[in-house]
This record gives sequence, structure tokens and C-alpha cells, in this order.
Amino acid sequence: MNQDKNLLTLKRILVPLDASEHSMAALNTAAGLAAAQGAELEGLFVEDINLLQLCEFPFIREISFWGHTFRCMNRADTERQLRMRARQLKRILAEVATRHDVSWKFKVTRGGVPAEVLAAAEDADLTILGRSGWTMTRPRITGSTVRTVVSRGRGMTMIIQKGMRFQPPVQALFTGSELSEKALNVALDLGKKKDISILVYLLTDGGEKLKDMRGRVEEITSAKGVRASVQSIRAMDLKRISRTVRAYGPGPLFIPCEEPNLQGEDLQELINSLDNPVFLVR
Repeated sequence: MNQDKNLLTLKRILVPLDASEHSMAALNTAAGLAAAQGAELEGLFVEDINLLQLCEFPFIREISFWGHTFRCMNRADTERQLRMRARQLKRILAEVATRHDVSWKFKVTRGGVPAEVLAAAEDADLTILGRSGWTMTRPRITGSTVRTVVSRGRGMTMIIQKGMRFQPPVQALFTGSELSEKALNVALDLGKKKDISILVYLLTDGGEKLKDMRGRVEEITSAKGVRASVQSIRAMDLKRISRTVRAYGPGPLFIPCEEPNLQGEDLQELINSLDNPVFLVR
């Protein structure tokens, strides 16, 4: 990310891969953004050390996702399956990158998946994650890796699932803070490149502050040459934010991750309530 908060420049986009449908959706979104930004696309596959350690227990059994037969988990077989999965993902990454005409690289690490993703994200301008992997979570509940990145991540992060795509309107939460100005600028840059409408939610209890926030949004959007619609929402009413965002459709939501209400469990609850792509700006 360029140091100038008014200019979005992505040079390296990280996308952790596990071959799940959400992961593939994240890859295609990442490739499209990499093409638009002239960025390098980096795929990451983590050989889950916890899965390998399970193989050491003789009572652990593996069941097929499509069948009802059990078998012992063997470490050598599991490592072979992981290597095969890595080769498959590298091939898919190469095909997607070639289709979008972007440079790419692929990295394999071994360790705890959330920790390895956090470490790799430190060097990325943007990390794009599938909402959940192969775990049997409820559709609206994010996976463990996403929950870790939401609570502990420090860079910009986008969370996406199968069927999500950039479409009108791009939506952004605005509190009047410097971080929310950064989030708005990112939303405007990406929305402008996609030529889709922008909707800004002013989170305030009204009064003079509402007038000041509206004026500041107009200054920022005018400087970008973009026209945006503005709507006020009672400050940090997360349920109303969720209802409003969903009512305006599945366009991406840009969130400045601020204390106390747009971090931690409150932020996770908001993300879980939405079907929209969510772009976290820190």
C-alpha cells in the first residue's frame, strides 16, 4: 500500500489456498485485482502440522467425505496427499494467473494454518481469504483461519466466499477518523476502477458531527472525481449496519477496523451476519 493514503497501490496480493470452493473464489477475485493493479499474485498452501500430528495417534480414524468407511490415518500417506494437493493448487494458480496475465509465485509451508497465514500476510499489501475451508461450519460462520486473521491481522484483508463478486454498490463505513478516510479512499479507488457506484454510511449520532462528516466525504469523493451516495446510521448500531448493507445488495463492504466496536467479537459478529465480500482496512 502506498504511503499516500489517497492512492491505492497494491504490489503483492496473497491468497491462501486449500482447494475449497471459497478458496477458489478468493483466488479468482485476487487475480482480477492483481490484473487491475499490476500486482504480483502469491498463492500459499500450508501443510497443516496439526493434521500430521493426528496421524501419531493409533485410535484416530479417517472417514471419506463421500462415504461411510473408516481407515487409519497414516503419516506417510497424509504427507503424500498434501504434496499432491500442493501440486494441484500450483497448477490451478498458474492457469488463473495466465488467464488474467499477471505474474505469480507459489509457496508451501508447514505449521499451524492460521499462524502461517498471519506470517505470510506481514509482507503482503492485501490478503484475500476464502470465508471458510473444508471445515464443516455453518454457511454464515467463518473458518478458524479467517477468525484468527480478523482478530490478530494487521494488514488489509478481504474475505470472500463462493458466489461473491464485485458489483454495485461498493459500500464503506465512515466514522470521521483517519482510518475511515483510508478505508473510503481504498473503496473509491477500487470502485472507480470497476466503474461501479459508491455508497458511504456515516456512523454518527447526528448533530454538528454529521454535517462535518458529510462535508469531509464530499471533499474526499470530489478529489477522486467520484460521486457517492451518503446515508447516516446511528453510531455503531451493528445490527442496523448489517440490515442496511444486506438491503443494498451483495456489493463489497469496506470496514475501518477501529476500537472499540469494529474489532474483536463485534467485528466478527458483523462479518458473520453478511453475505457480502468484506474488506478490512487497518
